[in-house]
Amino acid sequence: MRRTTSPLAAASANYLEGLEAVFRKDPNALEPGWRAVFQLLDELAATPVGNGVHMPPQVKEAQALALALAYYRHGHRLADLDPLRVLDAPLRNANGAPMDAQVASAAVLAMEQAPKGTARDAETLHRLHAGTLAIETSHIDDARLRSGLIDAFERSELPSPETRLAALAQLVAAEQFEAFLAVKWPTKKRFGGEGADALAPLMHRLLERAGGAGIRHIVIGPMHRGRLNLMANVYGEPLVEILAKFKGAHPFAGADGIAADVPYHQGFEGKVATSAGEVTITVVPNPSHLEAVNPVVLGRVRAPQDDSRREGDGAGKVLGIILHTDASVAVQGSVLEMIQLSGLEGYSTAGTIHVIVNNQIGFTTEPHEARTSLYCTGAWKSIDSAILHVNGNDADAVIRAADLAFDFRHEHRRDAVIDLICYRKNGHNEIDEPRFTQPLIYRTIDAAPALRALYEETLIGVGLVSSEEMTVLAQKHRDALQAAYQSAADHRPNRGGFPSGKWASRVPARAESNEPLTGVREERLIELLEKLSSIPQGFSLDRKVARLMRAHATSQDALRWATAEALAFASLLTEGVRVRLSGQDVVRGAFSHRHLALTDVETGKRHVPLAHLSLDQASFEAINSPLSEYAVLGFEYGISLERPDALTIWEAQFGDFANGAQIIIDQFVVSGEEKWMQPSGLVLLLPHGLEGQGPEHSSARPERILQLAAKENIEIANPSTPANYFHLLRRQVLRRARKPLFVTSPKTLLRLPEAVSPLSALGEGESFKPVLSCVPHGSVRRVILSSGKLAYELEKHQHMEKIDNTAILRLERLYPLPESALLPYLRRWRDADFVFAQEEPANQGWWSYLDRPLERLLHEAEVAKPSLVCITRPASPSPAGSFHGDHEKDQEVLVRRAFT
Repeated sequence: MRRTTSPLAAASANYLEGLEAVFRKDPNALEPGWRAVFQLLDELAATPVGNGVHMPPQVKEAQALALALAYYRHGHRLADLDPLRVLDAPLRNANGAPMDAQVASAAVLAMEQAPKGTARDAETLHRLHAGTLAIETSHIDDARLRSGLIDAFERSELPSPETRLAALAQLVAAEQFEAFLAVKWPTKKRFGGEGADALAPLMHRLLERAGGAGIRHIVIGPMHRGRLNLMANVYGEPLVEILAKFKGAHPFAGADGIAADVPYHQGFEGKVATSAGEVTITVVPNPSHLEAVNPVVLGRVRAPQDDSRREGDGAGKVLGIILHTDASVAVQGSVLEMIQLSGLEGYSTAGTIHVIVNNQIGFTTEPHEARTSLYCTGAWKSIDSAILHVNGNDADAVIRAADLAFDFRHEHRRDAVIDLICYRKNGHNEIDEPRFTQPLIYRTIDAAPALRALYEETLIGVGLVSSEEMTVLAQKHRDALQAAYQSAADHRPNRGGFPSGKWASRVPARAESNEPLTGVREERLIELLEKLSSIPQGFSLDRKVARLMRAHATSQDALRWATAEALAFASLLTEGVRVRLSGQDVVRGAFSHRHLALTDVETGKRHVPLAHLSLDQASFEAINSPLSEYAVLGFEYGISLERPDALTIWEAQFGDFANGAQIIIDQFVVSGEEKWMQPSGLVLLLPHGLEGQGPEHSSARPERILQLAAKENIEIANPSTPANYFHLLRRQVLRRARKPLFVTSPKTLLRLPEAVSPLSALGEGESFKPVLSCVPHGSVRRVILSSGKLAYELEKHQHMEKIDNTAILRLERLYPLPESALLPYLRRWRDADFVFAQEEPANQGWWSYLDRPLERLLHEAEVAKPSLVCITRPASPSPAGSFHGDHEKDQEVLVRRAFT
């Protein structure tokens, strides 16, 4: 339909409503032209239409426009979206209150008040905007986008016969799959998709459209509902593998001792045939934690998109699709964080297609209990996204929704959201009884015909298919399922599960013990220092920053932390290793120590020395993130999965801010390889250290990280010298194994005069040292084991008090405990007393984890007194105190106690 052309069309609905509010309060306050428009509309509402009444042309135009705007803005609230038609959703808001009277009256009076010549338009508007597919557009600020989406929506037509037949075939396959599993495993959880059957043809259509648009890789963020069905019938995982895992076969039969995960959490990678060629599909494994996989998907999309850009293809070859459910997507915080990443340069993925399986219920929670917003899609109103609501019982409307969403994303590189309104045939899972809490709704659900039957009847009615053909097709699926079921008993995967492809040169985390040589020729390091400190000609730099840059090149005998870090980055970049650093204020550094980007004080232009080392260097990214931990860490984790040969780093502004990303740490970073054979080399920098600054900003909560450590799944380091930090970063990339690395990075040590390293400590033949020692000249009677900045305070006290009978060992790596490096020291001083000192409270920090392992090592070393004493602050529910003076006194007492 062609919409009415008028100067008024340039005005948004919000603007017009604001003008109307002013008019109602004081007509004279409006500009005369607008006052005339509203006066005409009032006259129109009071004037009978037809029977010889002459309507001025401007009145007709104004009313037609007003009617069209009302439908564009509110038509979705009049739409036929509920397949059950029991919730009265179109006429009520989320809290059960009646809909705005203006909206309701627009539908009732549209036909009665339409002037001659516009009645057909009113009928068309109602048919288009109040049917089984509706759009929301009033939140879109960009008028071009808003108008284009409305135009596309109104031009959307019935799918082609071929597309409709493909959709029906998907519905048959989905129905037979769920029925087969229900018979074979009636009491086993599978989170079936019955009631949301339209999801299969919807996803199939998106994949088909993607293939036709030249997309060659699709990354899918799945959910539980209908997952196995999609794996079998849309994503192409072999039936025999799905059924074998469902029967209990280990998904990684070649990997001994791996815990793995339930079938409806597992991922999949394969190829799907479309009419335009094959498309690679990556289904990302995910935990039960709702919406946690979202940012991981975005990271896994962004990494190959960057590769495509370097190859000249732009971002168009890779697409992300994320599935959600209504109860979670409306309220989980990760959703809003994910949405706000969508348009940021460092995190954009050129738009994501979101599909919400709207069951109209949570576990037992109904919409009026689950959210305040009218729809579960409310979060996407914060950006210019396309929001489509579709009745899940109209397969044709579902296909149209898929096409509209795909086209919007593909053309505008923005998010598009499909709210697939359906129902849940069973309970939250197959052994849950929903009729305990929703007896009336489930009475309707029990009587509802399946979508396959409804759509089959429709297509038979228009002569596209016969009932005999459908009977044959259903039997074909049953036979295939039965054959796969019989083969599944003896089926064993012929792979260990460790990823191939870009990961082929890597090994599982527990498979390597060789340490790489991470030192770099001193001549090369000097060259890099000069390049890092060079300032472009004509570049006006802040004087203090210029002084810091000059110090880069002149501090070869006493390199500070930031210089060692920059050298680690620079050496890797010139060796062809990509480096990406992301987090809050990482470019300058929260402690103003980095200055990775130099800013011209006259022009505001930026210069990044690490991006101008050589013509053939690898790419360097330093990205200030939004104030998000959950989504940003998830995003960087996703990046790391796609870049095994790169150094990917997320830095928390302060270590305890990682609390906000704990779900990503627990469910992905530390356990991804154990559950899903999904290795990662992500680095987490967590600034740590008690300095009298209060409970926040002090502790990275190392006790929590250590509690997650087992089977050498991660590494935890607390480096205390710039040289060791340099080697730690290079080691992370140069070793064949990949493990997430947690670094409790320093704050005080960034500028502590003693915390420096000579350039030679970074040179050839040098490497990361997991234990550092301070050995006195006298006979050792006491050995203090410690870590991080406290070791400097212990050594300072030792020097000032001239204590020559105590050795101090710094543990630079806390997990895995460097036993082979520690044992020689322990055996050397068998008759000494051993003490562990930490500045954290006794119930926090390193001690509670290291107690038993260290005592075991003391026994193995045959130490005379193998019991270890811990010197620490008293146990506390708070990580640190708030008063600097008290902190200094407590710290002094703690240091003295360590020697007595």
